[in-house]
Order: sequence, then C-alpha cells, then structure tokens
Amino acid sequence: MITSTQWVLILEATWLSYCAGVDHCAVSVRQPQSMDGFTESSNISISCTFSAQNCPTSSLNILWFRYLAKTHEDLCTPVCKNRTKFEVLRPADDQTLLQINTLSVDDSGIYYCGVAFPDSTAPTSKTTGEGTVLVIRETKIYSQGTINIMVAISLLLFLYITAILAILKFFSKPKCKKSENDDLRGKQNVHAKETRDACQAIAKEIYKKKKRKQWPRYLANISKRHVPS
Repeated sequence: MITSTQWVLILEATWLSYCAGVDHCAVSVRQPQSMDGFTESSNISISCTFSAQNCPTSSLNILWFRYLAKTHEDLCTPVCKNRTKFEVLRPADDQTLLQINTLSVDDSGIYYCGVAFPDSTAPTSKTTGEGTVLVIRETKIYSQGTINIMVAISLLLFLYITAILAILKFFSKPKCKKSENDDLRGKQNVHAKETRDACQAIAKEIYKKKKRKQWPRYLANISKRHVPS
C-alpha cells in the first residue's frame, strides 16, 4: 500500500518530468528585403536581427544560405566554406552580419539568414528570415563626386554665358543710343529748316504786301513835286 509520503514523491517526480519535457523556445528573424551593391566597392554586409524567447543560451547556430536562379548554396552552416569570400560577424547579441568580400556581378542572389538552437526540441526553436535580394552592378551610373562635378560645370557654363550676354549688351547699347540720337537730331534739323523756310516765306510775303501799299503813296508824292506853281 502506497503511503501519503510516497504519493507526494510520485507527484513531484511526475511534475518535474513534465516541466522538463515542455520546451517553449521561440525564435524570430528579420532582414532587409533588398540591397544594391557595386563591383567597385570592396565589400557589402547583409544584416540579420533576431530575437529568442525561452531558448537555451548555451547553444546558438547562425546559418546563411544563398538562392540563385537554378540552385542554392550553403554559405555558412555555421562555418563558412569560403572564408575569404564570406564572413559572419556579431556586432550585437541579437544581430549578425554576412560580409561579402571582393564583389562581383555573380554575387547577386537571394540571401537567407537562419537562427537555430540545437538543444531545443521546440518546432519554433529554428527559423529563417524572408530573404534579402542582393543586386550587384558593374559600376555606379553616377557617383556623388560625378554629380558634384557636373553641377560645378553647369554653374560655370551658366556664369560664362551670362557674362558674354552682359558684355554684348554693354557694347551694343551705346551704339544703338547714338544711332537713335543721330536720327532724332536729323529730324530736329529737318523740322528747324522747314520752320525757318516757312518764316522766311511769310516775311517775304509781308514785305511784298507792305511794298504794294506804299507804292501808290510814292507815286502821289512824285506827282505833287512836278506840278507847276
């Protein structure tokens, strides 16, 4: 017959075994959707941020995979196969980076970050992100330095054209003004001449009329002088 003390021991053992079997480890992973790179850059890093709840801290594996058009590659699982090309960095406890060195166009693809806790039996103890689409181009279309040079050249060209137009306007304006003054002066001279001719014609006409009026008086005086006394 089982005593009360034995029942307590059995219940404690059952409870401990039950609690030991329950695993609540849950992992979530976040990574950027897309990134752009250029072959002239020395390297590029893809970030991966994760969170782990109720997971054993003794075990943590960070995995990186790459999917291409027709195949996929295990890059770092967790050790990188090509250590000169790929490096896994840990800038923080909840963050990891995949650094890709010596960039080329062939490095374009979809990169997946995976986080796993091997000591946990929970289905949620391992997961991957949604993937980062990485596109590597040959060279930049326009770098910031090139844009600055183009802006400086455009500004200098604008100032040069403005200076040329100002010089042309400066030298052409007096000439036009002189021509206008000459035309105005000529018109004034013509008008003065016409006025002078009109005044002379009027004076001559007045003089003629005055002479006609004085002519009969002059004849009468002459006739008086020749009459015998």
